This record gives sequence, C-alpha cells and structure tokens, in this order.
Amino acid sequence: MNNDERVLIRYVCDGDMRRAQMQARSILNAISSQKDAAFRDDMLRRMTRAPKGFMELPQNLKGLLAVEDSAAFPEEKFLIRKTEMEAAEKTISLYRAAKRLSDMGIPYLPALMLYGESGCGKTELARYIAHRAELPFAYVRFSSVVDAHLGGTQSNIARIFEYVRSNPCVLCFDEIDAIGMTRGQAHELGEMSRVVIAVMQELDQAPNNAIIIGTTNRFDQLDPALVRRFPLRYELVPLSADETKEFARKFFQYVGLVSADWWIDGWCKKTFEGNVPAATVVRECTDVVVNHILQEG
Repeated sequence: MNNDERVLIRYVCDGDMRRAQMQARSILNAISSQKDAAFRDDMLRRMTRAPKGFMELPQNLKGLLAVEDSAAFPEEKFLIRKTEMEAAEKTISLYRAAKRLSDMGIPYLPALMLYGESGCGKTELARYIAHRAELPFAYVRFSSVVDAHLGGTQSNIARIFEYVRSNPCVLCFDEIDAIGMTRGQAHELGEMSRVVIAVMQELDQAPNNAIIIGTTNRFDQLDPALVRRFPLRYELVPLSADETKEFARKFFQYVGLVSADWWIDGWCKKTFEGNVPAATVVRECTDVVVNHILQEG
C-alpha cells in the first residue's frame, strides 16, 4: 500500500468524503497505464457527473444564497488558460496570506473582480478558484436579495455576510452590476444607492477567512468606490481559434466521444468564426454529443 492509498483510507474512515473524493481524483489522474485508462476515465466522469452537493442553509438565507460543495469541479471538462490559472493562484495565495495576517490582527480581504463579455466563463472560473482553495462555493441570488421594502435589501446583504463570518467560503456576487452601478445616475438613486454603500461597508468588515469574487460584463459602469474594494481584477476574453480547438478536444474526450484531431480541426473551422466565448463552444459541442446519441438510437 502506498501513501496515497493510506491517505484515501484515512479520509474514508474519518468520514471526510469531500477530501476522500479529492484524494481519489488525484490517484485516478496519476494512472498512466493503458490497460487502466478506460477505468480511470469512467471513474473521473462519474465523479464529476454527480449532482452538485448543495449545502443546507439557515432558514433566513434560503433563497438569498446557494452554497455548493466545490470538490467535484470537472477540471477535465473545461479549458483553464494560463492567465486564468495565474489569476486563480494569485487569489488563493493572497487568501492564505490573509489568514496569517488575521492572526497578526491585520484586516485584509482577498477579493477578485472578474469582468468580460457574457459567456466567457467568469462564474466557472470563480467555481474553479473555490475548488482549488478547497472551499465551498457560495453565490448570491440577486433576484431574491433585492427587496422592494425600504431597507430590505441591506438587511438581506447583512445576513449573507453574517453567514460568511462563521462559514469560510468563496462568496461570489454574480453579475454584481445588478446592485453596484455608479451612484448618481438618475435611475440608480435612492434605495439602490444605499445598497451599494451597504455592500461596501460589509466588504470593509468582511472576515479574512473568505474569498470574495464579483463578476460583471459592465465593468466600466460599476461604482469606482466599489471596484476599489476588489484589489485583484482580471478580464476574461473570448477564446482564440487554437483555444477553441483545445477546449472542444477536452470536452469531447470528457464525455467519451473520442475524435481524431483532424476532425476536430475541421469542425471548429466550419462551426466558429473568429474568437468566441467559452459558452458558445460548450453549446456547439453539446449539440454534437446530442446528435451522436440520437444517431446511436
């Protein structure tokens, strides 16, 4: 028995299934023998096809926040570019440094703003960061957070941050422009202006044990004071032609539809024109898989 197997058994015996799954994934990824390749690929697919593990929340947070177990993020399915990997690693490094700073009594919040056009993978990159940091992924449901009653939205935001203080996680404000638009615009005065101030106040008091991520496709319209609360900023751009081919190859391999490189190259040239968002590649690849299944009967 090697050390990796000992670690796996220890996690299982301790009932820590999250770490057990991560250890099993590490063992599977290390398999290189051809005779075990089919087993390895099948087990990895099973692990990532399992339904997302949503965590139970207090009653007063249901509908405002959703929390996922990030352990089973399907790395084999998505293309994480070098610059995205660097942004993720820098964020996680600052998160670990922030915990040490907390022990010294120094407040520091690792916060990252992801921006770029729709469909470029901002939310998936946030999930990937949670996976790499071994933290749950929590995202705010703005459709429920924004309350028509005076002061209701601020109260909802306060409850979310109160949860984060005692539950370390990656907290994602998906489409943060829903509440973070520049103050002073005629249609953003009143309640929503107060909401932006409330969010900034909560960020200033947020604990060091969380990573805060905001995503937006309207970065230039965000309140500058809100943006300053996010010391890290990264723009996601559409995939180049070569990146599109690499992503398609990973996607087809992940679902077990192994195709020759020449076929993928030709299909990508015929299907995509110029640089395209990651979501477009996912949609087109999914259509190929659906048609393949229909043809098989």
